[in-house]
Amino acid sequence: MRRLPVAVLFNSYPLLLDVLEPSLRGEIHIAGRATTTADAARLIEMHDPDLLVAGVEAAAQPEEVFELVRDSLAKLPSLKVIAFSSSSDRALLAEAFDAGVSALIAPNAAPEDIAVAIRQATDPSIHFAPSILPAPRSAAKAADDDAGLTHREIETVRLVAKGLSNAEVGRTLLVTEQTVKFHLSNIFRKMNVTNRTQATRRAEMMNLLDESQDVQAQWKNAA
Repeated sequence: MRRLPVAVLFNSYPLLLDVLEPSLRGEIHIAGRATTTADAARLIEMHDPDLLVAGVEAAAQPEEVFELVRDSLAKLPSLKVIAFSSSSDRALLAEAFDAGVSALIAPNAAPEDIAVAIRQATDPSIHFAPSILPAPRSAAKAADDDAGLTHREIETVRLVAKGLSNAEVGRTLLVTEQTVKFHLSNIFRKMNVTNRTQATRRAEMMNLLDESQDVQAQWKNAA
């Protein structure tokens, strides 16, 4: 028998939670419901859920929801976040994914789409090519100048993106683990992120993970 993912539900409007909950029966075990980000954070800390299912509305301070997502992922990296919104604004989509949302359910989604999104987030069987989205507003300036990362910081974020620990990064770059932590601190500050997952996503958006670009640059310089 399939184990149901444990989930926390969040939406600013209790009525929407009442509508959403019946459609999720049989797909998740609901550990708790919250109508404020503070209550949602407490429930996540209390239950260590597999999923956070959260409403994100452009007109209802989505930044607070994105901050909840970032803080929750920093404390519980295994958490998957499913968001739903009545808006199809592409900038909102970009900010949601930048915050760490795994899937965002659009307003034209069918009821069964929510169940599919949950299954694909927790046990994916379908993989789609990534869509090209505009950079989040908070990342626009950083994207213009590659966030000012040094060559060594770019090497560090590439190794982090491959899943290496701080100790493994240090051994690869022949530096101490403390030096790696120093580089990561600078990377997070320059990229305006708070954890390794966000830094990897931001580096990917900025095309910093493509090592072939370095080879092409070397050939141009040699020519």
